[in-house]
Amino acid sequence: MKKTLLFSVLALVYSTAAFAQARPGGSLSSVDYTGGAVTESRNTGFGIKGGYNLNGLRGNDIKGIARNSRDDFHAGLYGQFGFNNFSSIQAEILYSRQGFEANSGPNNGRQAFRMDYLTLPVMYVGNITETISFHVGPQVSLLTNIRRENEALDISKNGFNSLDYGGVGGLEARLGPARLGARYNLSLGKVFKDGPSETGLVAAQFGNSKVYNNLVQVYLGIGFTQ
Repeated sequence: MKKTLLFSVLALVYSTAAFAQARPGGSLSSVDYTGGAVTESRNTGFGIKGGYNLNGLRGNDIKGIARNSRDDFHAGLYGQFGFNNFSSIQAEILYSRQGFEANSGPNNGRQAFRMDYLTLPVMYVGNITETISFHVGPQVSLLTNIRRENEALDISKNGFNSLDYGGVGGLEARLGPARLGARYNLSLGKVFKDGPSETGLVAAQFGNSKVYNNLVQVYLGIGFTQ
């Protein structure tokens, strides 16, 4: 699955670049993607994006948890408003699959957990060069679904926190309408709630531990002109 996803991303980047080169006048610069009547900044626009999640966990007392496992994907929409040709604000709404593996259940066997988040990052974007930019800002995430293997779990009853928050930072390269980037997500909200949990529930093992999501994302985006 990982090789297939990587191949698909590379193929899409190649086809986008080839299309840009084939157009009359050569490839499009990111300068060609301006904001129209609202602003003259080339940083204004909207688009779609998606990519690969390198999931992990960090924290103390997480015995029985595989920190680096359950890699998955994210996808969503972004909107960007430029103040000038250097500075802009970018907001996104993303569906992000995350997870981990842990010793859990009646037999204390290794089981896979999948957590589905709706994430809302709002970032300051600064252009280092015409095609390279850095992104940094806060992020809030809402846990909408959790599964243990093929079993759907109640988020609250199993001791998971439904709200996560933290910060994000990364770099992005642009070629015409295409954006290729990498981002680190630093979670400051605990995965599990503090306090006692009923015996047999997931948080009974980890509820008083400082366990946080630790996520690296690699993505490809396609922008649209206004």
